[in-house]
Amino acid sequence: MLNDRFIKLLTKELSDELTYDEQQELKLLLQGNNEYRDQREILKDYWKRSNGEYGANATMFKKVMERIGAEENKNIPVAIIEREEQAPGNRFRYAAWYSAAAVILVIISIFTYHYIVTPKLNDDLATAKWLQKTTKPTIKSIITLSDGTIVTLNSATTLKYPDSFSGKTREVYLDGEAYFDVHKDHEHPFIIHTNKMNVRVLGTAFNVKSYQTEPLSETTLIRGSIEVTLNDRPSDRIILKPKEKLIVQNNTFIRKKTNIAADSSSPENIGKGTRYSLTNLTYFPNNDKTIIETSWVQNKLVFSDKDFAQLADQLERWYGINIVFENNQVKHFRFTGLFEKETLPQALDALKMIEHFSYRINNSTVYIY
Repeated sequence: MLNDRFIKLLTKELSDELTYDEQQELKLLLQGNNEYRDQREILKDYWKRSNGEYGANATMFKKVMERIGAEENKNIPVAIIEREEQAPGNRFRYAAWYSAAAVILVIISIFTYHYIVTPKLNDDLATAKWLQKTTKPTIKSIITLSDGTIVTLNSATTLKYPDSFSGKTREVYLDGEAYFDVHKDHEHPFIIHTNKMNVRVLGTAFNVKSYQTEPLSETTLIRGSIEVTLNDRPSDRIILKPKEKLIVQNNTFIRKKTNIAADSSSPENIGKGTRYSLTNLTYFPNNDKTIIETSWVQNKLVFSDKDFAQLADQLERWYGINIVFENNQVKHFRFTGLFEKETLPQALDALKMIEHFSYRINNSTVYIY
């Protein structure tokens, strides 16, 4: 009897989706079970034969079934033909497993579709039933979804959502930052998918920040309750209480201005997986009414003890500019402040009063030195 966990791990291995922790888990399973090792070798062989046919797409399952039917129409198992040099006992063993591989591959295909393919079907959202709203830098937008949920989008954010919700869940896809005031519906949970985590709620207010260009993703709960799962650790369920914030490290974020993804297999990242921490939401110093995480909804740019490199990302979206550091030491300057109606020069001059640096503005690019 196949272990479901083994099937899932093997599926992710065949599809090159294993994390470091999952690699170690699969290794332990294989070390302790000769039957698993045999299954793995035969299925890897079967998978290689089918390479190109079973790509990660919505028609994979159908193609698997067609291929299995073709194999079953052959009276002589392929494994016997190619393993004539094996002893009779081994030939029978591999023949039996190769016949079983067809059934196993059906199971694997189902697991692949649910655990690997489904999260990657973003391209399928561009249909008549789905809508997409993208805000430009400096621009914010408010959207009311078909269920009455109100979503406030921060600048440089994309939200994909259905024209009308159907089925057992209400699901949307977010790249960027948004404040959700979810309409209560206990029969239909509301789920936000991001590149690093999924947030599941029934009815509540919270903020989600998940830009692919930044190393950290955040979820901040204002009221109600939410459940967060990480894409590479689906068994972990993190429950947030009001005034709590979840911070998730994104080892595969796109490095700013390089378009190169951070390598999660590099020495500094090996073994870490996705790391996260729980903390409380933060208030602006000496002001217990201004919540830093959601201040942007009130058209305030608020930051506390933030280094210049991180602050630059916010300034770029806030003012619609591009910032280039010509002095790397300046990146480590730390600032606390609140901007509301300040122009770009006024904001930069205010920062200069805290730390010494110079700047020049050339069209939409700001050079810091």
